[in-house]
Amino acid sequence: MKVIIAGGGTGGHIFPAISIAEEILKRHIENQVLFVGTKKGLEIKLLSKRDYTLELISSGGIKGKGIVGSLKAIALALKGIFDSLRIISRFKPDLVLGVGGYASGPLVFAAALLSIPTAICEQNSVPGITNRVLSRFVKRVFSSFEESNRFFPDKKTIVVGNPVRSGILINKEYSQAHNGFTILVFGGSQGAHKINLLVPKAFGTLRRNDVFLIHQTGEEDLEDVRKAYEWYGIRADVLPFIEDIATVYKNANLVIGRAGAGTIAEITALGKPSILVPYPFSAYNHQLENAKVLEKAGAAIVVEEKDAVPERLTDILKDLLNKDKLKEMSEQARVLGKPDAAQRIVDEMYKLAGVANVWSL
Repeated sequence: MKVIIAGGGTGGHIFPAISIAEEILKRHIENQVLFVGTKKGLEIKLLSKRDYTLELISSGGIKGKGIVGSLKAIALALKGIFDSLRIISRFKPDLVLGVGGYASGPLVFAAALLSIPTAICEQNSVPGITNRVLSRFVKRVFSSFEESNRFFPDKKTIVVGNPVRSGILINKEYSQAHNGFTILVFGGSQGAHKINLLVPKAFGTLRRNDVFLIHQTGEEDLEDVRKAYEWYGIRADVLPFIEDIATVYKNANLVIGRAGAGTIAEITALGKPSILVPYPFSAYNHQLENAKVLEKAGAAIVVEEKDAVPERLTDILKDLLNKDKLKEMSEQARVLGKPDAAQRIVDEMYKLAGVANVWSL
């Protein structure tokens, strides 16, 4: 089976795409995957490390651009469609999958025009305008949350979850020896300034010497966060970026972070209780909606950024560290988790493409 995976921009789009590509390629030695993205996203950096073939098209966002910006974005999208038609003609895919991001719209639409089987993945509980439009043209919509299904045609939509990187699900132990309760703190690949300010101050007030933190800050706040933990006498491993997040997840008793779709998928697949501080400026406020799904199920505690002060976080931590609530939250998170999402998506892709799902030996 030959598949084009279109989209990117952020890790939240690219990492699920990589998970799906891994599943496709391991099914049969002759399977092929081509990624299509834009030069503005992280796909060039992330995919080059993994030896995937990537082609680039023109495209850009329309939302919030104003009249002139919107006209330019429409012109880019039209050029992107012609770019996509050339790529499709050359690669001759059995199926095209859109995973979100600027490249997804033109490529998936071009494939639909050519009557090539198409599908899209929606990672968030509130979909963006591109996937809402594409859902009218594609054969299948793979959603991560039941809550997003109201935006899509019922007969096309399947709730499969958001694919999680295979390495995340591998059981490993964190290499640094430490004792006590372990908390993972991170706000995405670039860190989150609000969380970087909030967490050290909260633990400085909490004053628990049995707590160990692993904190991904991004580059900009790295030294300030290190100095803050040292000032408060808190044991913490402060890193700009955690390369092998799987080993850290394994040892974490609690996660404090944003509520992007990738984070939600990972913590639920692993059954990790969490305190979520959603990014308030995400499109359609989807991070808050993602977080509310977990909070409603009893898997997370949500603190909106406007309420995220050290005293509030300290009170929450006192409750979680001194009671048995974490075990219940972990169980509820695992109920929501769908670690087999990539397998289910690829199974459906075979059906859509009309290709025999035969595993190579």
